[in-house]
Amino acid sequence: MAGVLAGIAFSAGLEKAGSQGALAPLVLLLCVVLLRFPEACFGLLLAGTAMAEAEPVGAIPSGDRFYDQVFSSFTTPDMLIFFGLAGILLRFVAQDLRPRLPDPLTAPLAVLGFAVVAGMATAYSTGSVAPPELFHRGMQIGHLILIPLLAVNVMRDTRALKAFAFGIAVLACIKGVTGLYASFGGFGGGVEEEVASFLNPFPNLLMLIFGLGVIAALVRRVELPVWMYGGLPIAMLALLLSYRRSFWIAAILAIVLVVIIASRRRGRAVFAIAAVTMALAFVAANSVAGPADSTSPSPLAERAQTLTPSGIGSNRGDRYRNDERSNVIENIERHPFTGVGLGVGWEVHQPLAEAHDRRYVHFAFLWYWLALGLLGAIAYLLLFGSSLWTSMKIWRSHPDPIVQVSAIAVFGGIVGLAVVELTATFSGIEPRLTILLGSLLGWLAAAWQDLPTRRANP
Repeated sequence: MAGVLAGIAFSAGLEKAGSQGALAPLVLLLCVVLLRFPEACFGLLLAGTAMAEAEPVGAIPSGDRFYDQVFSSFTTPDMLIFFGLAGILLRFVAQDLRPRLPDPLTAPLAVLGFAVVAGMATAYSTGSVAPPELFHRGMQIGHLILIPLLAVNVMRDTRALKAFAFGIAVLACIKGVTGLYASFGGFGGGVEEEVASFLNPFPNLLMLIFGLGVIAALVRRVELPVWMYGGLPIAMLALLLSYRRSFWIAAILAIVLVVIIASRRRGRAVFAIAAVTMALAFVAANSVAGPADSTSPSPLAERAQTLTPSGIGSNRGDRYRNDERSNVIENIERHPFTGVGLGVGWEVHQPLAEAHDRRYVHFAFLWYWLALGLLGAIAYLLLFGSSLWTSMKIWRSHPDPIVQVSAIAVFGGIVGLAVVELTATFSGIEPRLTILLGSLLGWLAAAWQDLPTRRANP
């Protein structure tokens, strides 16, 4: 009967609206499947974001249509999120499976939600931001609130937590191979006349978290599949070839922290491990940089030399960041409580080395304060601080070693992102990294609620 009805619907659609009408029953069927399985929505959201690069990479086609608007102002990721949340509500109605809040991150996320509303209200009062653009910007930050709510309801046991970690590892290895293909094949973006593996922060953070997880597992002697050990150097090399200085610094710091945490050492041993790791990082950095008087330094050497005290601020981009920060701070001083509003450009009070979009700030904390007001700055600090606290509780208390290692990796990844966002703002602005961060926050909330003490007292 189902086959007969599908055939009738297919024929009718083909006759009435051509090929697009013939696809309509398949679209409806897909919607039913997504509502029935919110896990599929979450998986497609994360996998689609990882695989859909905005630009083509050699023989790999562009996936920018994944981020196009499909209904009104909603994009494909928006639709997947809402279908997943609707599926969770249907489960509650049909199976009496009570939805969960992303505790202990609920309060910071609620503060962020109020800050977004306040920032949108401030921007709307100025009349300088069109309502569709304002909605889109608010929805972008809203992913940090909605995705954890979806993730914590689809990962309800230890098996689901480990499946998420496995999926992250698979995607990171794929992106590592793709990055090397882009860099060595000459298909990537340009950084100072060199071909980078990835300019987008999403693959770089994904590969960093994967690398931290494998390193933590090696230190703790947790057994992993062989292919993960093989994927570690590939992902780290692709991260190195991104030529993103902020991610280099974040990786060094995160590796130091992960080694110390995973070693479970105390006292002098902690300082010894930190000293050895920092020494190795220093030697590696000097090896990459090469001699200062080299007549033909390598691309990595030229990029690494900008990390030295004499190199920082030697180009116009670095000088612009300093000029921008001075102007933004002056704008905040004039609007300390409300900011200037979401999507509203800041005013120029001091000369700038370059001209860039003044709705953006290369310092995440200042951007949240400027766009969302003082409440936005508080929400940013609360969100990152509570995430680090939650991951710390998980690695200390969860009985499963894979979950422990994953929590350590997420801890290092969030610390690394905080370091990166001292010189660039991605969370809540860059769509792909925002989806990844929201997924990690949801995993932390699900792992925290999977602790034995929480299971015993739901």
